[in-house]
Amino acid sequence: MKLFAKIFLCAMIVLSIALSLSGYLLITLSYKNAVDQETQRTMDQYQYIKFLLQADLLNRRDQTDKNNLSDPISASFSKLAGQNLPGLSSGGNYISVFGEDKMSIYSTFPSNPDFNISDYDLNQKIVNKIEQIGDRTYVLVLGKITQSGQTVYLLTATDIQAVIDQKEEMVRNYGTIYFVTIGFGIILVMIFSALLTGPIQKMSAAAARVAHGNYSERLKVFSNDEMGELSRRFNTMAETIEDRIAELSNAAKQKEDFVSNFAHELKTPLTSVIGYADMIYQNPLSREDTRKAAAHIMDEGLRLEALSLKLMDLIVLNRQDFILEELPADELLQNIADTLRPLLLNENIKFKLETVKAYIRVDYDLFKTLLLNLVDNAVKAGSAEISLTGEITANSYRIGISDNGRGIPADELDRITEAFYMVDKSRSRKQHGAGLGLSLASKIAQIHGSRLEFESVQGKGTTVSLPLPLEGGGLGA
Repeated sequence: MKLFAKIFLCAMIVLSIALSLSGYLLITLSYKNAVDQETQRTMDQYQYIKFLLQADLLNRRDQTDKNNLSDPISASFSKLAGQNLPGLSSGGNYISVFGEDKMSIYSTFPSNPDFNISDYDLNQKIVNKIEQIGDRTYVLVLGKITQSGQTVYLLTATDIQAVIDQKEEMVRNYGTIYFVTIGFGIILVMIFSALLTGPIQKMSAAAARVAHGNYSERLKVFSNDEMGELSRRFNTMAETIEDRIAELSNAAKQKEDFVSNFAHELKTPLTSVIGYADMIYQNPLSREDTRKAAAHIMDEGLRLEALSLKLMDLIVLNRQDFILEELPADELLQNIADTLRPLLLNENIKFKLETVKAYIRVDYDLFKTLLLNLVDNAVKAGSAEISLTGEITANSYRIGISDNGRGIPADELDRITEAFYMVDKSRSRKQHGAGLGLSLASKIAQIHGSRLEFESVQGKGTTVSLPLPLEGGGLGA
């Protein structure tokens, strides 16, 4: 059962019970008070008439034959009736007198009622009851009177049919009021239930949309009550979920980037390793050349081992505080040239290296990855000649890589360092490119306090420059 139906049914049950109980108590108490008043009035009437009757009988005890009770009693009541006393003359108030034989000897009822006092417990001092006599209802007070050796039973009655009719009228009127109130109650409870369950339904719908992936879903807050507070808590929860999903998505993307970048960075070193291994295997080399080739293989293997951890720190943990060491720039660039030798020989590309001796502060593994990426892009650009230069300019050591390949369109130069961006997508797919090399190279350049500078003419080639802080230069020059 839905909440709307539960609220509606509970409210209507409570309203119906409250109205019924209050109506019952109101009508019952009103009727009881009216009957009590009529009963008291009848009791007062009984006592008054009893007093008058006893007094009159006392005065007549020597004037009447004691064996004939009818004459003095009838005479007494005739006298009392002639005095227009209360209880004998007012409408709806009646008396009857019964002899010891319980037969009626005097009555003011408009007709002789079918009434038998033998049905009552005459041993009680006074009997007080409500009886239906004919089509009327009466409050009856019956008592035994003994005076001067004479015994009679006095019955006083008050017609309370008007009270009964009033009670029935109250029941009818209250029934009308009850159903009208219930009708209005149904309308009000439906409105109240709709106001109460409306925000809950909206919240349920919003929660369903969040469950289907719409994490930006929010509720409008219209009040400061409990529902308003619940809406605010829902919005806070949705924001937390959205942030957590964004974090998880970012973490997943970082892991994907790491895997893609690491796979990308494996190609050039593996080409170098395979090239030098093939050189050792295919050609008879001197011991010195063999040692050099083995040294390159070992160097690339150790670099790849260290590079995997550093790429994890850089891409997944977004670490920037790598330790930079002072290294001779010319030896570093020569090492890169030696690493590229098998790749360049395989592609029949002429390579030129021109360096000036100086010291620069770099992370060896990351910086070598940066330069290998730049040379690899030059190779993929269809270059026949590639040059790697290192020169001192002002207070910086500028490393440049130039090629005579396809070049880059001027309107795309600003975007080439974006992750997964590829100038020629079809060519990059054929060469198994993912558009990650320059994005990673740009991050590494930032770690070294520098940035990549591109100059390119479409169809003629590209030059990439990387200025680094100079730690010392001109050594041995």
